[in-house]
Amino acid sequence: MPNTVNNNIPLVPENTIDPAAGLNEAINAIDPLLQAAALTVGTNTPPGSPANGDRHIVGTSPTGDWSGQADKMAQWLDGAWRFMDARIVVCLSDNTMRIRGTGGWIT
Repeated sequence: MPNTVNNNIPLVPENTIDPAAGLNEAINAIDPLLQAAALTVGTNTPPGSPANGDRHIVGTSPTGDWSGQADKMAQWLDGAWRFMDARIVVCLSDNTMRIRGTGGWIT
């Protein structure tokens, strides 16, 4: 059975005849926010070759695929960017904890 890429949460097997099979979409939305860690904070340009599960905190002037997603967490999953509102994140590039308040991300 497959698991989520960030927190190893078990997914419902594909082709399961079950009305709850849509649960995988919810689990994939929850996964990046648990123990949230981002590779970068404040980046405005999406990386050219992201790995599945990579997460970044979008900067205040995003471009390209990140346009219109300022200050959100961007996760590369299954070939596309997904965006969500995160509040607390560990930045892996500088080992700091960041909190998003009304004025943006602070250390």
